[in-house]
Amino acid sequence: MFAQVRDDAQRRSLERGALEQLVAGMRTALIIAFIGPVLIGTLTVPVVGWVAGLGPMALLYVIAIERVFFVRRVTRALDTPDGNARPWLAAFVWRTGASGLVILVGFYPVMTTGNDALIFLLLALGTVVSASSMAQFCCWPPAMWASFTPILLGMGLQLLLLGGLYHALEALFVVLLWLTLGMAGVRFGRALHNDMATRLLNENLLRELDLKRRQAEAAHAAKSQFFAAASHDLRQPLQAMNLYLSVLEDGEHDDKTVARLNECMSALDRLLGVVLDLSRLDSGQIVPERKTFALQPFLERQAAMYEAAARHKGLQLRIHPTMAWTTSDPALLERVLSNLLTNAIRYTQRGGVLLGVRRDGRDLRIEVVDTGIGIPAEAQGPVFEEFVQLDNPARDPAKGYGLGLSTVRRIANLLGHPVSVRSRVGRGSVFALRLPSTAPCTEQQSSAVEMTAAWPLFGRVLVVEDNPLVRDALVRMLEGWGLEVQCAEDAREASGLFARHRFEVVLSDWRLPGPRDGLSVLREARECVQGLRLAVLLTGEDVQALGAVGREFPVLRKPLRPLRLRTLLSHHLRVHPGTAGQSD
Repeated sequence: MFAQVRDDAQRRSLERGALEQLVAGMRTALIIAFIGPVLIGTLTVPVVGWVAGLGPMALLYVIAIERVFFVRRVTRALDTPDGNARPWLAAFVWRTGASGLVILVGFYPVMTTGNDALIFLLLALGTVVSASSMAQFCCWPPAMWASFTPILLGMGLQLLLLGGLYHALEALFVVLLWLTLGMAGVRFGRALHNDMATRLLNENLLRELDLKRRQAEAAHAAKSQFFAAASHDLRQPLQAMNLYLSVLEDGEHDDKTVARLNECMSALDRLLGVVLDLSRLDSGQIVPERKTFALQPFLERQAAMYEAAARHKGLQLRIHPTMAWTTSDPALLERVLSNLLTNAIRYTQRGGVLLGVRRDGRDLRIEVVDTGIGIPAEAQGPVFEEFVQLDNPARDPAKGYGLGLSTVRRIANLLGHPVSVRSRVGRGSVFALRLPSTAPCTEQQSSAVEMTAAWPLFGRVLVVEDNPLVRDALVRMLEGWGLEVQCAEDAREASGLFARHRFEVVLSDWRLPGPRDGLSVLREARECVQGLRLAVLLTGEDVQALGAVGREFPVLRKPLRPLRLRTLLSHHLRVHPGTAGQSD
């Protein structure tokens, strides 16, 4: 049955539907089951006697009473959501078959008498019973065939044994009736099965649609909550900046005012960077670049960056030595550990922080262990949500914004490295990241080129930017690094400079006035400018199209981080006289 259905769950649902139809059909058939034996007895007793006439009738009543209790058991079984319908369907088949055989036994004594009038009445009664069985049980063809096959084919065989042309024609009629009812029942059953399958499919689609609707509503609510919290935290440094700018406009400024303004700018830049990172992670714009690398030097670099912060708080930051290798995206993994180490140091007042690797079956677990304030059990899930902080009710920006663990969870999901937490209040926390264990790579990985901020850069740079304030600030910063800088407002002006000058670096905004954008400027520079070492696209937009652009040119997003730009330039330009930068 249901051969077109390949999913086991759907097949079980359809079988339950067929069982429900059979129960309803048997309830209707019980009416005939209590009336039919009386008719059979009335016809047969005067001809075959009391014993031969009443015996089958009594047996049919016993079967009918048993069916009443059987229907009750099946109904209770259907109340169980995960009940298996197949055994009950099989029970229906043999019960309907047994009823047909008992009816045939009741007909047999009459058929042997040769009374044509009574035989005709039995044929009519058998036709009614068979047609009723086909209508009631066609939802499950095995039960349908079992209900009227013994009656009709048994009567046909008995008619043939009686002999004579008249009885042979009656036998032929019975066989044709059996074929007609069977074919009609199979067709009706197939249509019923298709209707049940369609109804089940529609119900599943409605459930999925309802689930998607609830998920969309939850996502919308979460995003609204996210941006409500983000807008609050974004307004704080902006408000402070406005106040400090007012001080500068009044001419009452000193180095402290400028420093405070710079702190506001840095706070705003950090928060915008995190929010944009979360947005790119959610939209799928960040694609991991997996490499095989040793974990020990990787962990040492992470610890070196946070050793001073730990020492400033009087904490000990230790690394557990390891010889393990793994495969992951080192840059994204570094961001995960950076957030975990920052939190561990921030929420630990005494003791220390341990960074180590444990074996976990065939995998590895990078663990960040601290002796900090700990996390209550009921909060160990919510801490991975946006803007959730356990120890910052006043929303002090110095204690972060509550986005670190949210970023950790998103990056961990992107990398396929499950993140977990174990914690006890007042005893500390253990954040763990599961990574694959990989055999050591035979080739030694080249170390990254370190940029020294005190050394000037040397080279000629073209800046293509239509916003005069941004262009002027970028030119001043690059010139402060020792670079020779020229600028253009659009692609046409940049093309003229390409024809007259040689540039080692071209930095272009993506959105430019006129028909051409920054991407076309970089492509022209790559084709026309001799000695070009680096072409970088600058943009403040977050779009999927940049995924393909990033494989062609480096992409730096606004607000631009000076250290990131200088690090990129130091890979391609000379960092002091006589020293050439390395190209990627």
